[in-house]
Amino acid sequence: MLRPAPRDVRVSRATYVAALVAFAAWLPFLRTPLASDASGFLTVGRQWDHGSSLYGDHWVDRPPLLIWIFRAAARLGPVGLGDDGVSAPAVMVLGGVASAVVVLLAGLLAAQLASPGTRWTTRAVPVLAAALLSSPLLGMPETNGELLAAPFVMLGVVALVAALSMPAGRRPLLLAAGAGAAGMAAALVKQNVVDVFGFALVLMFLCRGRVTGLGRLAGSFAAGAVVVLAATLASAAERGTSPADLWRAVVVFRIRAGEVIDTAASANTSHRMLLLTLAFLASGAALTLGTVAFLNARDAIRDRPRGAPLAVAGLALAGWELVGVVAGGSYWLHYLTGLVPGIVVLACLVGPTARVRRMLTVCLGLALVATGAAWTEQLINPANPAIALDAKIAHYLRDHAAPGDGVVIAFGRPDIVVGSGLSSPYEHLWSLPVRVLDPELTELRAVLTGPDAPRWVVVSGASLATWGVDASGVQDYFVEHYREQAAYDDFHIWQRR
Repeated sequence: MLRPAPRDVRVSRATYVAALVAFAAWLPFLRTPLASDASGFLTVGRQWDHGSSLYGDHWVDRPPLLIWIFRAAARLGPVGLGDDGVSAPAVMVLGGVASAVVVLLAGLLAAQLASPGTRWTTRAVPVLAAALLSSPLLGMPETNGELLAAPFVMLGVVALVAALSMPAGRRPLLLAAGAGAAGMAAALVKQNVVDVFGFALVLMFLCRGRVTGLGRLAGSFAAGAVVVLAATLASAAERGTSPADLWRAVVVFRIRAGEVIDTAASANTSHRMLLLTLAFLASGAALTLGTVAFLNARDAIRDRPRGAPLAVAGLALAGWELVGVVAGGSYWLHYLTGLVPGIVVLACLVGPTARVRRMLTVCLGLALVATGAAWTEQLINPANPAIALDAKIAHYLRDHAAPGDGVVIAFGRPDIVVGSGLSSPYEHLWSLPVRVLDPELTELRAVLTGPDAPRWVVVSGASLATWGVDASGVQDYFVEHYREQAAYDDFHIWQRR
């Protein structure tokens, strides 16, 4: 066995309180405008059926389980346009539920791994998880792929640790299968979140010879993952989304997108990277991750990897999550949410000596203070100026558009499409796919010159040209057949002549 399983795994009361707080932290933001990505996922999910693109008539480089989740959220509550942007309370509730589940699983993992008679870890770890997940410095209150994948990551880790800590039998096999299923579900929400697979690979490799029936457990783990993958691909195929097209979208496209960002990204990318770094430091996540990683690395060096398999696997998990933040390329704050499972796992493994408790108390205190300050600021000033500007454009389109009109946003800002209530005949609602898949705007020209040409086009800037995009083949046609009707800041609304 990995380590003897506790006879009575009791989740601390602090876990339930922390989970409740993590959920309640979202309630004041139920009507806060959605981020542009969330609005886009709602649009894609609502219209997903057999169509002309990857998901119905639209294309997005995300796995199908994420689209299923947003499709369900769109049916669970209203989606409306306010003065500051598009709101969807069900999406915010979804974010609160995901946060609470992560905290509960963090408390359960702490109870599994805590030394006998130790209560400090079982109390501190879930509070730490709640603090990080409730911090606007890590993207809250945005319901995004990193947050929605986190419960599956934690579930996979908890189930795998339990399976490897039990005597051979049916129950550990079922737990291993559940771990594989949870790991695959996480990757089907956000394709780079293969955290559970990396954790399992390292842990099982280091547990050779000390866990009875390890081969069967590995087989059960793989079987659980394959079942979830097959079921998801089959359900997606029923709506016209083929496995081959999904591979090109979630794997091949991301490689090409990284190349485009590296060679042609604007100065905004570097600015966001700086803000991400500052948020990482200010939130307490950097200090906490550095502290628990150091303590676990020290144990792994002292006991050698085979003597500290959980510590090594936890370090591999956290390391992969850091790679995901850096390699994401766009450096949005919510990337930092992906670090929470790794921080939690490493914190659970730290032996709470008096000195270590003092170190972790400082980390926890910083996280709580930073979260409290950032959350209060978010509550006082919930409006996002960029999203509020998009809302003004959406209101203009609502007021001036006729039934059956279409709109194209050049480029990105899918929340304008959602808020306007119009449909978009152009398959790309996000700007990055345009830069990678339609850099010369060949598809856009076909849309503008075709029978379903949109009556409205919203352009960011003076022309269709932008970084990574050559508009020379369509700009003259666009100016000839469309005329500008209104402008909001640097966004210009054009109507077909």
